[in-house]
Amino acid sequence: MTPKLILAKVRTAPEIMDTFATKYSDYQLITALNSVLNIVYDTLSTSSNDVLTEDTTLALEDGAADLPDDFLSTVNVVAPDGRVLEPQTKSKDVDSYTYRIRGKKLYALGDSVRLEYKPFFIPITQETVGDDMALPNFFGELLKKYVVIVLLGGLNKQDSTVVQQIATDVYQLTGGREFSKLCADPVWYVR
Repeated sequence: MTPKLILAKVRTAPEIMDTFATKYSDYQLITALNSVLNIVYDTLSTSSNDVLTEDTTLALEDGAADLPDDFLSTVNVVAPDGRVLEPQTKSKDVDSYTYRIRGKKLYALGDSVRLEYKPFFIPITQETVGDDMALPNFFGELLKKYVVIVLLGGLNKQDSTVVQQIATDVYQLTGGREFSKLCADPVWYVR
C-alpha cells in the first residue's frame, strides 16, 4: 500500500469529490495524511502488537553499534545464540546477558546482536509518495476516513476527540493480533 493509493481514494471520497485535483493540492493531501499517520504510528508504538516492529542485525565494534536512523524504542535485543538480552542500568557495565542504549549507540558484548525495535514516523514527501508504507493494507480505509476528516477541518492541535477516535480505531483494528497464531488448549483431556 502506497500513500499515492490512499490519496487517490481520498480524492474520490464522496465528501471530497476532487478527482481533478482542483479543491485540494497534493501538498494539502500529504500534510493531512502525515498528521493522521503520526497519530497512528504513536498509537502503535505504545501498544504490544507487532504491526510496526522492525528487525535488523547490528555489528558491534568495540562493544558498540549505531542504532538505526528510525529507531524509537526497543522490543528485544537478541544475542547470536538466541538469548534475549536484558537492559542494563547506568551504574553497571554490560555483560554477556545485558545491553545498554546511550544516545544513538547500543552497547553489548560480542560481535553482533539482532535488534527488534519500533520505528518512529518519517513523514511522507512528494518524493516518497509512491513508496510502500510499513503499515499493512488493512489500514487503508482507516487512513482514508481520517484524512477526509482532517481535510474537512476535523483535526487541530486541541481536538483530542478525533485523536482519541483514531487511537481507538487502531486498537480495534490490531487488538489481539499478537495472539492470532496461538492454538487454544482443549478444555478436556484423555486419560
